[in-house]
Formats: sequence, C-alpha cells, structure tokens
Amino acid sequence: MKNNVIEFKKKKADGKKNGFHQKKLIGIDLPFDYEEVVSITGSEYVRNLFRDGRTVLPYEELRRNVAGFLLKAIEKPKYMNISGFQVADYYYHSGHSWVHLEHDGRVRIGIDDFISKVFGPADTINLPPVGAFLKQGEVGWVLTRNGHKAPMQSPVSGTVFAVNDKVRKQPEIAQGDPYEEGWLFLIDPADLKLNLKGLYFGKECFEWMEKENRNLLEFLGAEYERLAATGGGLIDDIYGHFPEMDWDRMVRTFLRTK
Repeated sequence: MKNNVIEFKKKKADGKKNGFHQKKLIGIDLPFDYEEVVSITGSEYVRNLFRDGRTVLPYEELRRNVAGFLLKAIEKPKYMNISGFQVADYYYHSGHSWVHLEHDGRVRIGIDDFISKVFGPADTINLPPVGAFLKQGEVGWVLTRNGHKAPMQSPVSGTVFAVNDKVRKQPEIAQGDPYEEGWLFLIDPADLKLNLKGLYFGKECFEWMEKENRNLLEFLGAEYERLAATGGGLIDDIYGHFPEMDWDRMVRTFLRTK
C-alpha cells in the first residue's frame, strides 16, 4: 500500500506538470478525487463507501445536479394495489404524504397515489427552500391547480436538505410518478423515532387506504359508488373529470388542512 501511495503522489505531480487540474471531491476524510481513489483502492472499495451512505463523486458533477445524484440513489419500491391505489412500501402520513428512510439517515418525502389520482396534476408545487425547518403536522408545501391551493402537512420534523428541482419545473411528474421520479424533497430529521410513531406502515397502512377509499366514494356520491360496485375502475384525475367538486372540502377531508 505504501508503494501505491508513493506512486500515486508521483502521478499527481506529473499531472500538474502536464497542465492537468485535479478535480475536487465531496467525501468524508477523502482528500482525493474519484479517479485517484479508484487507482489506489479499486472500484469495489468505492462501491462499499456508497453503500455506507458516503458520497464519492467529483465535486463539479454533484454541484451541478445534487437532486439528480440523489435520485439515482433511490431504491425501487415494492408496490401493492389497495382499492385501486398504488401503495409503495413506505411510511405514510394521514395527510397523504409518504416517507422513505434513506441509508444516510435522511428521509425522502413525496405525495401518495391517492392524492395524485384525486387532485390530479398540479400547475405548480411550492416546495420549501433548502435549510427550512419543517414540523410534523404543519404545512410543508402547497399544490396549486386552476388557482386552487392544496396545502399539505409535513410528515416528519427536520431541516430540508435538498429539493427535487425537476418536480419544481415539471410538477406533473409528481402526479405521474409520485413514488420514484416525482419525489419532492429530502429532510435531515429532528426526531424521527417519535415521528414514525404517528405514521402508517404495512398492514396498518393498507387498512387506512381502504378506509380513505370508502371516504372518497362517499364524498363523490351515490352515482360513483354504484359505478364502483359494478366493477368500474377508479379513474385517474378525479377532480379533472368532476371540476364541480368542492376543492376546499377535498382539502379538509383528505389533506386535513385548511
């Protein structure tokens, strides 16, 4: 290993003589760039670092697209179909946001399929700024459609670490792919253990979603209930098909805000 380090220092010095500029690196106690680490340790060591939740990535690449890098790190969830709604194996807040625990201790947050189907695509999503502190149960972000606002509760408390700029620019992604590409932001949680006690998970989540579906059918009225009873599937973008629905009542009933 000592010989490798000596050889590495020589290569680095030669690089400077040839006019090459070494890349900076974001990492933990790693004063080398990505290529230098691989040349000494091998790629398997770098993969192990990533699995431990550390970042080994050229600084310029990460700075250009923090959210894009974080998106690559998300694990594909397992899904269940509950009463016509896709439910990923995440934690859920009663205001229909989900929480996914990341390997580095942060949590990823988004809206669930219920909201994407009921409220439809938003014209804008007002996400919290990086560095903002959110409290569980208080408004964390706001969906807007046709001038109607739908404030949503933050499912956990903590400081916003990163936001998904792709969703900010193309809010319809959150409706089309709410659990993966359409995630909203990442949080450094403040009291995660306590917050998780107030969320649904597993069987409890499935039972809650079935109950919410019954509430939705009751909200829509007898005609829609009869359609569901005959085997009619749940339509996408319910509000778009029934714009006469009372938006504020929808927000109070399903988002538990206003």
